[in-house]
Amino acid sequence: MKKDYCCRNRRRSWAAIIAALLASVAAPAVYALDFTQCVQDAQKRNPDALLAEAQAAEAKGALSSANGNLLPKLTASFSGAQSNNALTVFGMKLSQRVATFNDFGASQFNPSDPQSLYTAPNNLDHPGGYHNLGTELSLAIPIWNGGAVRSGISEAEAMLHAAQAGDQFAQQKLTFTVLQAYDGLIAAKAGQEVAEKALRAADNYVKTTQQLLDQGVVVKSDLLSAQVHQEEAVLAVQQAKDQVANARANLALLIGQPISTPIQVDAPVLPPQPAGDTFALEQEAIANNPGIRALQEKVRAAQAGIGVARAAYLPHVNAMAKQEWNGTTLGNAVPSYTVGGQVSWNLLDFSRSGQMDSAQAKVQVALANLQKAQDDTRLQLQKSLLATKLASQRVKARELAVRQSEEAQRLVRLRYQNGVETLTGLLRGQASLDQSRAELVQARYAEAVERGALLLALGKMDIQTMTGAAMTGESK
Repeated sequence: MKKDYCCRNRRRSWAAIIAALLASVAAPAVYALDFTQCVQDAQKRNPDALLAEAQAAEAKGALSSANGNLLPKLTASFSGAQSNNALTVFGMKLSQRVATFNDFGASQFNPSDPQSLYTAPNNLDHPGGYHNLGTELSLAIPIWNGGAVRSGISEAEAMLHAAQAGDQFAQQKLTFTVLQAYDGLIAAKAGQEVAEKALRAADNYVKTTQQLLDQGVVVKSDLLSAQVHQEEAVLAVQQAKDQVANARANLALLIGQPISTPIQVDAPVLPPQPAGDTFALEQEAIANNPGIRALQEKVRAAQAGIGVARAAYLPHVNAMAKQEWNGTTLGNAVPSYTVGGQVSWNLLDFSRSGQMDSAQAKVQVALANLQKAQDDTRLQLQKSLLATKLASQRVKARELAVRQSEEAQRLVRLRYQNGVETLTGLLRGQASLDQSRAELVQARYAEAVERGALLLALGKMDIQTMTGAAMTGESK
């Protein structure tokens, strides 16, 4: 049995050495990143961040378009036409200022014959084909359109501010997601280290049990139990490695890298714990949370939309100026101009009442969404405050449990080696120690995530806050 044990461990050692050599030759260069780099890469490449940035750019373009409605519009056009329509031809000649009395059939009129007054003028009724080349510059000048332009600008400004706040909120949510993935990878690696420690302990138990069996202190079933525990530890290590691989792939995908990228992360990040009582933090969250600010701006935009709809009930005043050149060729074009103004008032339009109702309903929807978001933020803030306190207490309890389990297991191991403790007690103690270590890893990860959720609710989940935490030693 001892020979089998030695052979098995020797094979495992050689397999590990060969695997390490192959990995060192085939593995690509390690992609080392700290938390700040991960967030920056995610904001550059992550689809959610790119979408929010594009929406802000779209809103900026809409505002520029709305502002443009305040300014005159100058239009240049060129036209060419050929016609034998009597009215059209006469108009062409008038615009070219070449109309003559003969175009009215003057040559057919006989003053001495009263009946000639009833003669159809052939030149006027049948002018033949004629063409005109026209060039035009037209200037449209808006004066007042029932407040639609100003309301449209206010609506576009509010939507731009909403998009910018939404972009900021998307970046903060992405930073929180990166925190989860980043610390998740570190937690997975710590879990792997715990599993590997358990495997080393299991290897030592098999070795110790083999020695005690050779000395006749324990029975063969103890060795078999130790070997079963060893194989379970091997399986646990493999599961931990798979979790590390999945966590690394998740982070790689988040920062826009291939999932096979061998990312090596820095120290874990523990966000700072905000100071202040619940009421003060609640007021801060309502004032600073970019998601809430975005909804507040959408309320403003909806209210401005009422002004746009109301403009349909009011008169519109506009002016225009036009310069034309008409001729049979470009070289002999005749200039003319037109200036004027127009006041229009749509006195009866049954569709505009529906537009007003729709605009008012949009305000109510926006207000309801804002109220819901504020209530959700207050609730999330309350939950996060309690969760962060509990998570901090849980970390301290797990640290104490690990120290106690390590000391207890040390004593159990000594008693087992002296033959006064059973293998069952030894394995039970090791399992308790392994569980305490794993729970400590998860407790630290949970504390970081809960603090991040609290900062997200406060609108402070950004690199500056996280970097400040690292500088003051609050990340570990």
